[in-house]
Amino acid sequence: MKDPVATVLLVTYNHIAFIDRAIASIESQDSSHSFDVLVADDASTDGTRERLLEWAETSELDITVLPEGPRLGITLNYARGFAAARGDFVGVLEGDDEWISIDKLQLQIDHLVTHPEHSMVACRVLLYDESNGGASIAPAIGFSRMSTSLNARRLAEVNWFATFSACMYRADALERLSPEVFEITSYDWMVNLSVLAFGDAGFIPQVLTLYRQHSSGEWSSASRQQRDERVRRLLPRYIELSSPEVQVELTRLLHDLEARATQITDVLDGPAVPLPSEVALSIPRVAGPAPRVSVVMTSYNHERWIEEAISSVLDQTMTDLELIIVDDASTDRSMEVVARFADPRVRVYRFDTNQGAASSLNFAIQQARAEFVAVINSDDAWELHKLHRQLAELEAHPEVGAVFTSARFVGADGELLAPERIPHWHNVFRQRNRSQAQWLRYFFENGNALCHPSVVIRREFYMNHGLYDNRMRQLPDFDRWIALVKQWPIIVLGDEDLVRFRLLEAEQNASANSRANVIRGFNEHIAVDERFFEGCSDELLIEAFGDVMVNPHLTFADERACEIALLWCNLPCAMSEPNRVHGLRVLRTLLGDENTSLLMRSRYGFTDLNLHALAGTEIHEMSETTRQWLSQIEAGTTWGRVIWTASSGELAKHVWTRMREVPIRTWPARVARQLRQATGK
Repeated sequence: MKDPVATVLLVTYNHIAFIDRAIASIESQDSSHSFDVLVADDASTDGTRERLLEWAETSELDITVLPEGPRLGITLNYARGFAAARGDFVGVLEGDDEWISIDKLQLQIDHLVTHPEHSMVACRVLLYDESNGGASIAPAIGFSRMSTSLNARRLAEVNWFATFSACMYRADALERLSPEVFEITSYDWMVNLSVLAFGDAGFIPQVLTLYRQHSSGEWSSASRQQRDERVRRLLPRYIELSSPEVQVELTRLLHDLEARATQITDVLDGPAVPLPSEVALSIPRVAGPAPRVSVVMTSYNHERWIEEAISSVLDQTMTDLELIIVDDASTDRSMEVVARFADPRVRVYRFDTNQGAASSLNFAIQQARAEFVAVINSDDAWELHKLHRQLAELEAHPEVGAVFTSARFVGADGELLAPERIPHWHNVFRQRNRSQAQWLRYFFENGNALCHPSVVIRREFYMNHGLYDNRMRQLPDFDRWIALVKQWPIIVLGDEDLVRFRLLEAEQNASANSRANVIRGFNEHIAVDERFFEGCSDELLIEAFGDVMVNPHLTFADERACEIALLWCNLPCAMSEPNRVHGLRVLRTLLGDENTSLLMRSRYGFTDLNLHALAGTEIHEMSETTRQWLSQIEAGTTWGRVIWTASSGELAKHVWTRMREVPIRTWPARVARQLRQATGK
């Protein structure tokens, strides 16, 4: 018989209360790869072995139950299981855990096949408290990308992989482990550290495993003090068996444990901490084929509005969807509201500590399975035909990467804003369609004008070009739209208000009319500028900016760098203030390089003296007009007259006044001529 691609190693000891759920999760796996099941039961006395033998006789899977023998203990039982595995890869499931996605084996095998440099791969887990239904997500890493790599040093610092049941190994890496690893008590942490001697670990961000914490669990039943003491006693031997670089990290950990004997909360995960709402949510299982659309919603203290948001999704005329809700450690009763929805299309995940809006959104996208992803905020709502309308456009135009719509602004009460509260920029989302080059130019000159909770986008974009940057709060979506238009055309249904976009005061959402949001938006715009032209082809650059470039005929990378630097400083526009702050930094860098400094002098007539003059005319921070406006916000006098706000980055362009043009006399003749042509002066 041909050996399978993978072996599922089911490790059990007195798990009769949970074994049927573990069995069912193995049976549910939908994998194109062949796999067999190997059962290593460690002399159970509660009927677990008998249930496993019954399963082996009746299942269509290829199941082998290892011979009965005396109790070996956790480490030696694992050793015999690893030694008997037939597959190229070994995926572990402990008998009191379960896999909550039918894709678990497929995703992990695919990862190891496509990443030969990785010796193992792990996934996120749902830490599930059997006593009260409380649950949280671990580990809280890897939010910024679709896969992550960890080396042994990083794993030595913190046991990021909470359980064997999250892991799959290369069989040849297990075969190469020293027998000494199994001569001591080696929990998953030590085995994983030993395996990483043969290659880094891959980490995929989907929540595929449920790690059950219960009163009879070998590890989960122990108190924190007991866990601390176990780890402290094991570390000296772990240090002896580890590589030199891992020894450094484990020694540091041992010293920390000795210094703070009861505070090891970041080493091995403890029980899930109940959140203030203390609401038990349904286990977020993935049990069927991928839907047409994955709708992602993040929630943070929006109990007043989240019910309307959820209903507007579930009541869509296009019903083939999944709704992924991620609560970022809300302290209100949001989860009580969410728990009222029993729709099987809803999956809810909850963090027990706040991760940030972009990280929560990234996590939701990482769980998405559909070809298209739609974003909605938990305080907004959709018109009921929204998804149907946008999918029709996407399917009619396969070359298009995303479809946006316009929005209707509402207040906290859900009603249309009174005339005196309608913002000055109320038409910002009513955009016409543009080419990719035109959108790039528009973003450069005006900032964002696309409504984030309106987007339906191909998941392929996030997979290939990255997720949102959690270092930003106001403009992470703007950063992604710049990357998007460099790769795909987009469609904007600018005459269709398919989103009810809620404007709140104070700090209740990122659209809030607050001083902090405005200052943060200014600083983030400069950060967005830093990678504005990354991945932009020369052809797209010239199409978008050729009319204002000094020399649009680019041959070399240094020429391109100089042209872009001059664009940041030369082009008068609504975004001149933050653009020029960034441009000055770029010019200083170019003039500090011997090669580009000579090019700037010979090609553009630009020297350090020109930089001095330009810097002398630049206001490095916000204009006085903006400062006066911020004072009005602080005094509470602006809301009824005019609102300049930054709603997820869409409206940041209105934060800053136009920068005064640099006097042309300070520029070399050729640059001055180009400026006159660009400005019509």
